[in-house]
Amino acid sequence: MDEQEKCKEIKNRFKQLETVRSYWDTGIWQEIADYISPLREDLTGTEQPGKKQGTKIYDGTAVSALNLFADGLHGYMISPALQWFILRLPGRLRHLEKFPEVRLWIRDISEGLYSAFQNSNFYSEMRGYFRDGGSIGTASMYIDEDMVKNKLIFHTLHPREGYIAENKYGQIDTFIRKTKLTVRQAMQQFDKDKLSHNIQNAHKSNPYLEHEFLHYVSPREEYDDRKLMNTNKPFASIWIELNGDKILRESGFDMFPYMVWRYSVNGNDVYGRSPAAYALPEIKSLNVIAKSVLGAAQLSVEPPYNIPAEMKGKVRLVPHGMNYYGSDYNRRIYPLTTGINYPIALDREEKKRSIIEKHYHVDFFLMLAQAERQMTATEIMERMGEKASVLSASIGDLTTTIDQIIDYVFYIEMKAGKIPPPPPVLVEQAGGSNIDIVYTGALAQAQKRLFETQGITRSLEMILPILQIYPQGTDIINGDEAIREILISNGFPQGALNTAEITKEIRAQRSQIQTQETQKVNVERMSEVLKKLSQAAKNAKVDLSEMLEGAGVTEV
Repeated sequence: MDEQEKCKEIKNRFKQLETVRSYWDTGIWQEIADYISPLREDLTGTEQPGKKQGTKIYDGTAVSALNLFADGLHGYMISPALQWFILRLPGRLRHLEKFPEVRLWIRDISEGLYSAFQNSNFYSEMRGYFRDGGSIGTASMYIDEDMVKNKLIFHTLHPREGYIAENKYGQIDTFIRKTKLTVRQAMQQFDKDKLSHNIQNAHKSNPYLEHEFLHYVSPREEYDDRKLMNTNKPFASIWIELNGDKILRESGFDMFPYMVWRYSVNGNDVYGRSPAAYALPEIKSLNVIAKSVLGAAQLSVEPPYNIPAEMKGKVRLVPHGMNYYGSDYNRRIYPLTTGINYPIALDREEKKRSIIEKHYHVDFFLMLAQAERQMTATEIMERMGEKASVLSASIGDLTTTIDQIIDYVFYIEMKAGKIPPPPPVLVEQAGGSNIDIVYTGALAQAQKRLFETQGITRSLEMILPILQIYPQGTDIINGDEAIREILISNGFPQGALNTAEITKEIRAQRSQIQTQETQKVNVERMSEVLKKLSQAAKNAKVDLSEMLEGAGVTEV
């Protein structure tokens, strides 16, 4: 297939995906953007920059709930101030972590990944990513490399930029990005000679004029794993002008570079649905009620007036306004009673707000505020665990997507030589096994406290009365493993835990010290006894050895 045919094929595929997504653009996405996420209102990319947004919003409950949802996920899952994930070997290989070189290698990988995230814009871009997932329902991120500054660049894309397709397993493996670049940006990014004449001619006259481009990423149809070329990677990467017929740049990726999170996929839908999609009826009706209540409140404060016709133009209905009467003082000005009773509408508002906040799990993200009530620490942890388990079901796909982000960063850092190769003992026994990602943020910890350690703590509470009567029952409990599990589940650093060998050595030393102390005490006591016996034998004028022999003591 020659260059022009490739361009034509990519454009045809783009038109097909554009048709599929057009129903979302003009339907539910636009309504969600209008009422919940005004920053995403321009789904067509045709609106004037700086246009007033959020003009249809009369109640900010949904916007506030979305912000709390995004900030809560950010703080509870990937807080930059905390260690929000650790790396561990799979269960069948976990015994290899006892080797110091394996633990050191895992530590070096973790430090390299955290350094890569900290030196990039990952944390700032993830907030918009969470907002898109919680509003539009489909969030897209592209991971790029800044070769000059030697760091990663994360781009959270506007929903209007991404057009996606699934493979037979329901996984996103095709992404066409429609984006705008200025003439200056296009000249910096691509070979000048491959750009259209319109762009080349505008380079000096209008360098900030925008043009549309397509970035096509999809599994390569003719991939040959024996060839090590940039144009022979598992995923093809092709840039073209939307109105051009030349390939601006063709390369490839070993891993899919677009990270797509779909909050919830319904049936055969390709794009996701969010809490906003499920709460949209309440959100729209709440806006209608809020608008009506605002009108009713204004009508109550500023009611219409009945004014005699001859006083037209002479009435001052302002604070301290003075209206003068002549002899006919009965010709008065009076407000028209509307009889409006809007407390009923206020009750409906509160019910709608409550439903919207439940969709966004606002009560979970505000759980710490409940500590002010009459609740024990155990009750608070249990409630957090229960609510975290409900939330985790809703954001299960998000965890999978973050796994993919970490895997992709790991691959880039390894390719750049920033991550050391695995130790020989791991290569020999593990081969090509993956490393498990264990999340340690507050959300993950809340679930672990409920499900992983609850069985231990509750069981101990139940058997404690039995152990007081039958203490031998403790012999069936592995206390070391129970304590270790509780510590790890509550976020205790694994690096601060001693291995079984070190623990055994510490106990052996402690036992030796205790034995020596016991022997020392016994020697001191025996010395005191002998001293007293010696004095008694002296007073009785008896040989001490004969006295001891008579008592059956043969050695001292």
